[in-house]
Amino acid sequence: MTILYLIPVWFALGFSVPLVWSISKAYRRSRGPREVMCPEISQSAVIQLDVRDAVAMHVIGNPVRKIQLCSRWPERQACDRKCLAQVA
Repeated sequence: MTILYLIPVWFALGFSVPLVWSISKAYRRSRGPREVMCPEISQSAVIQLDVRDAVAMHVIGNPVRKIQLCSRWPERQACDRKCLAQVA
């Protein structure tokens, strides 16, 4: 086996390792509950982001996030989700 056969393997590793690192970083940042201030009622609320959507949006370069769960739901399910601006 010559060194020429290993070039595609090293190229694939060089491309996939940073991609996997970036995806795992986006996953860690998006998981878990977060306490935010609900702008509609000026009280605190606990939200949880949609992790799969956050990772997918990170891959395509779109910073838009979605809320999966909120402690103010179901009575405030139709809110405009301005609390997402507090999530960095």
